[in-house]
Amino acid sequence: MTATDMPTLAPPAVMFSHFGINCDDTDTLEDFYTRVLGFCVSDHGLFKQDTHRIIFMTRRPREHHQFVLAGGRPSTHASTVGETGFKAPDLDALRHLQSLLEAEPTVSDINAIDHGICWTLYFRDPEGIRCSVSVDTTHHVPQPAAWPLDLSLTDDAIASLTDQRCAETYGATTRDAWQTEKRALFIAERRLTEEGEETGNAQPDFPRPYPERTLCPVHPEAGAPPQIAQAHCGFKVADMDAMITFYDKVLGYAVTDRGIMPAIGAEPAREYTYLSRDPNEHHQVILVSGRDMDASSSVNQLSLRIMTLDELRRMEAELESHPDVGPLRKTCHGNSFSIYFPDPEGNVVELAVESVWYVPAPHGAVLDLSLSDEELIGWAETHCRATPGFMMRADWKRRAREELLANGHIEAEGLVSDVA
Repeated sequence: MTATDMPTLAPPAVMFSHFGINCDDTDTLEDFYTRVLGFCVSDHGLFKQDTHRIIFMTRRPREHHQFVLAGGRPSTHASTVGETGFKAPDLDALRHLQSLLEAEPTVSDINAIDHGICWTLYFRDPEGIRCSVSVDTTHHVPQPAAWPLDLSLTDDAIASLTDQRCAETYGATTRDAWQTEKRALFIAERRLTEEGEETGNAQPDFPRPYPERTLCPVHPEAGAPPQIAQAHCGFKVADMDAMITFYDKVLGYAVTDRGIMPAIGAEPAREYTYLSRDPNEHHQVILVSGRDMDASSSVNQLSLRIMTLDELRRMEAELESHPDVGPLRKTCHGNSFSIYFPDPEGNVVELAVESVWYVPAPHGAVLDLSLSDEELIGWAETHCRATPGFMMRADWKRRAREELLANGHIEAEGLVSDVA
């Protein structure tokens, strides 16, 4: 059976959760993302037989980690990450970030672009990995679209120029109209996932000790962090059509736009395909042409929250029978019940059911999904209870929110919705 022969099943109930990259110099990137972009390290440790660092970072208290740095990928080849995408609330926040980046000697290729649907600042981190920070506009025009953006202009002048450009673009509409259309379509196609109940025993009969540590420490040299919220990710692919088919038919992501993005700074013109399951987000995942298949993937994890253990088991069966998916790795992290698998081009995807517990990461035990829910939750609860640093996940989230608010490093809230 080929991939195109696979039966079309109901899309899994998943939500975009977080993104992780394989990199070379974790220490330098940790310094940049915490000192300049305001992330806080929620946990860190060693993996790959205790030879390389893995760093979990967040600015969003509902997510233990939004962004992961995993060492061990030599910089012999350029990164296969297309971009790590963030949102900002307004143009002043974008200007503030631009000033921070221009003061960093290891940041390069800073370019401001008007995409019609958003105003975007692109830059490359100290390892040359591309990042984008965008401010949404009130427009929708087919993507890719790209015009120069001069952030030295006033807000009114920038908005007026964008209004004119969008009015002259075929297929232009308002952002609200686009979202309304996509919401109806995604509901009809069963792509829309609302947040579900957490899995596990919400009231365990054992104490809830709090580790005597700061959950979200701030970089000692960090200044006022930029107002940003993590929003999407992108990675390079070799076979665009095959990868679109996989992310659509297996993971339920809809193509919202596709075309050639013109060259921007040092980034050459490439084909972009935008994918989303959230009608409020034009794209949550971007597939970018130009993947060198001789280079190992820089995607450490594209993590999707899945709603129930039964849904996880259904996906386990579908993935194990898929001809283009490699071996599955099934892990209980204490914080989640997870399946990891490589997509057809070797990018690691995680499907994770969130538990009601927290234990320090990295942590993992072999997950046996043949157990019943009662057996699995009982085993996991006992396992978590015996792990140093245990606490209830709700308590972790509450404490993390308190800390992030107190230290001023909580992400700009309200920019990214909690549906997929």
